[in-house]
Amino acid sequence: MYFAQNEQRSFHRMEINLPIEIIKDGITYHGICSDLSSTGMRISFNKPGLSTGDEVNIHLNTDDERFLPLNATAKLIRVSEYGGENFSAAVEFLALK
Repeated sequence: MYFAQNEQRSFHRMEINLPIEIIKDGITYHGICSDLSSTGMRISFNKPGLSTGDEVNIHLNTDDERFLPLNATAKLIRVSEYGGENFSAAVEFLALK
């Protein structure tokens, strides 16, 4: 794991590459979490249907006994499309479960 530090950010980010589930209105989107902080994360996915401002549920399982799975309600702050059917999103945590 790598901790990125940027003087403009209030919280450290941890660069990871773990599968993630994003659930909105009963539909599950599978993606990858590429960085994680105490207030949010950056994710990528390849299924359309998620937009900026959407409130979603997030499930991140580390498959490591030392780290509990992360379950959260979150807001998609920014969703960008790149390369056709590929998307990335900035996510802000609203509540950790």
